[in-house]
Formats: sequence, C-alpha cells, structure tokens
Amino acid sequence: MPNFKGPYWVQINYHSASAPHTAEIPTKTWSPDGGVGTFETWAGGAVAADTMIEGLVTLMLPFFNSDVHFDNWIIFKQLLETDRPQPVMNGAFTGMVGTNTGASWAAAVEIIFIARTAAFGLARLTLLDACSENDFNPVTVATTAYVNLFNEWSDSAKGWSGRDNAQPSLFLKATKNLNQKLRKEYRLT
Repeated sequence: MPNFKGPYWVQINYHSASAPHTAEIPTKTWSPDGGVGTFETWAGGAVAADTMIEGLVTLMLPFFNSDVHFDNWIIFKQLLETDRPQPVMNGAFTGMVGTNTGASWAAAVEIIFIARTAAFGLARLTLLDACSENDFNPVTVATTAYVNLFNEWSDSAKGWSGRDNAQPSLFLKATKNLNQKLRKEYRLT
C-alpha cells in the first residue's frame, strides 16, 4: 500500500530549544527476540533494534546544534492500514546530543533526505530544527555527513525501509527549507 508506514516503524523522539519533534521511519519486520528485539535486515539476517536505531541517530547528530537532544524511541506495529498502531518496544537514548558547532541558523529549518527505493518508490528522512549551514541550496552532491547518514539508512545489514516496503537505495538529493508550520509556531513570520 503506497504511503502506509506499517507494518513496522520506529518513532524517534527528540527536542530542540524550540519544540519537541518526532521522526517516524518505516522498517522491515521486528521480532521480540531477547532484549529489545531485532529487525529483519535486507541482507537476510537480523540486527538488534537498539543497535540499528542508535546507529542511525548517531549519524544524525552532525546535522543538529547542541541544543537538540534525542530522548527516546518507540517501535510500532500496524500490520494492516485499518489496524490501530500498537507500540511493541521502546528505549531511551543516553547522551545523544547534536554535535554541529557551526552556529548556523537552525530554528524551523528542515532537511529532507530524498532517496529512490529498490522498488523505484521515494523514501524521505526529515530532520527538524537542523542546522542550515546558512545555505538553502539543494544538496545533490553529498558531503561526508550526508553520505554517512544515507549509507546507514540504506545499509543492507540494517532494516530501514521506505513506505513502499523497499530498501532505500539511491540518494537523489537533500533539500533545506524553512518549515512554514514551525515558523508560525515559533512566531518567526
């Protein structure tokens, strides 16, 4: 089903100095195997859920100032679009704080990674209150931080997915914008 984030996804909860935010990222199947469970990987194995989630968040940190703190995560299950989403596991982050020291504008800035999936769909990864680097041009030639985050999101040894239930596979671009809803909420208009 297009644009259906299930059957499983991770909700990452974080906050900036301005507001709390969530990122919801589809995944392959989660299993309650020991500890916090595992995700099925694109390579056919399994990866510990907390390892996969913390690995992605670690590579998000360079996109945020030190006033952004990652709080916790929740894995949701929704097998059918008509089902009610159920939380199946959760965990807290320890010491996950933005590491960007460039002091560029970040309030209401969104960076949207756009990728093609293996099924030719589109996948998006959105970061809110991210550092703009005072440059709002689209990123079509990725620098190290962009490459590292994309490679983690698309890694075959992980289980991140697009909403078409296919593996993110080709970086198209990253856009930087001022999120209009956040601009109004932060009274920047």
